[in-house]
Amino acid sequence: MRGKIALSGPRLLLYKLRTGGIVWLGERLREEIELPRTSLGQSLFRAVRGVARVVQGRPGRGAVGGGSSDVLYAFYDLGVAPITFDFLWFLVGAELERQRRGSVSIHAVIVPGRRAGLRKENPELEKSLDPPARWARVHAILTPACALLPSLSGVTVASSRAQAEQLLTVAGDAVFPARYEPGLPCYTGPHEPLRAAREEGARVAALRATVADLRAIDDWLAARQCDRRLVTITLRSYNYAPARNSNIPAWTAFARSLDPDRFSVVFVPDTAQCIGGLPGELRDFTICAEAAMVVGLRMALYQRAYLNLGVNTGPMGLCWLNDQTRYITFKILTDAIPNTTAEYMEFLGFEPGKLLPFATPGQQWVWAEDEFEIIKDAFSAMVMRLEGSADQAEQDRASRCGGASLIASATSAG
Repeated sequence: MRGKIALSGPRLLLYKLRTGGIVWLGERLREEIELPRTSLGQSLFRAVRGVARVVQGRPGRGAVGGGSSDVLYAFYDLGVAPITFDFLWFLVGAELERQRRGSVSIHAVIVPGRRAGLRKENPELEKSLDPPARWARVHAILTPACALLPSLSGVTVASSRAQAEQLLTVAGDAVFPARYEPGLPCYTGPHEPLRAAREEGARVAALRATVADLRAIDDWLAARQCDRRLVTITLRSYNYAPARNSNIPAWTAFARSLDPDRFSVVFVPDTAQCIGGLPGELRDFTICAEAAMVVGLRMALYQRAYLNLGVNTGPMGLCWLNDQTRYITFKILTDAIPNTTAEYMEFLGFEPGKLLPFATPGQQWVWAEDEFEIIKDAFSAMVMRLEGSADQAEQDRASRCGGASLIASATSAG
């Protein structure tokens, strides 16, 4: 296990100085001048700009634009935000803000960063995914994911930070994140949705598959005779942070252990596997490569499934943030990877060992490895829970209808 890395404050500064030296310090100071990210830097930026506006007789942002409060403008700034499925947390955060404000809809704005339209990443990620490959994810992940938020009315991929500034003027004060502006970018992760769920009982999981994608997946499943209870298995098999990858032998053994008369198993491979070639272990199984390549189809498949299984990987966020799905996610922590340690998960707002605060009875995080026995036991327990809930619901319905015969007929038909 590698040593703990400081996440913020003086400890992080000392760590960066030790590992990057004076070269890092000079580059970081230049970045802070161009794009302030610290609270001190942003406060100084606002103070200097305020003085300049007074001297020049220009109004502040709240006095211009006059944007309609019916539309909340949500800015996702690639100067500080990742091009990953973490974008889903941004969408549900914007939805919470829309509801608080009473706005009718959301207009998402994706703002290019200053480094080839992106932010600076760690060297390992830069080596695995160069800027063109990361920018391609804007159109493969970010913009398609916007369609999963029912209240979203429009998406703009800004051509420049100047265009984002123009849209900010149109928005007036109807902006998410609060006080966002291109000169002072910020990234909102899962903190606020998690807090709102715990403290306010907020309904966070607002993402949904579209009607068109659900129809397409229904056709796909019918063509492959997947007419039993659908169980999906999502794999991670990626050359970046490989310690987080799925235990494929365990997953294939689990899939073979399921009764084919009761369950239809569909594997969703890693997108990289669809391009580089599927492993031989998967040749005997039904594979939905279409879902691995198209975000909307992936969400539709998850929403149609009886139960979705997989490790902690970006696409599983589609299940976490859709309360019409059922899932079990394994291998939440990987201590060998800095952004999946218990310390980092707490930093993001998660509570190690616990479920998501807005999880439904059919949604579970298992804080253990994806080994065969662990997967099998968790699956069996979930099936018992789901079937017990269904049986109880049927009994309640029959009781209200005044006849126990309905229970028997429903059981024999199932």
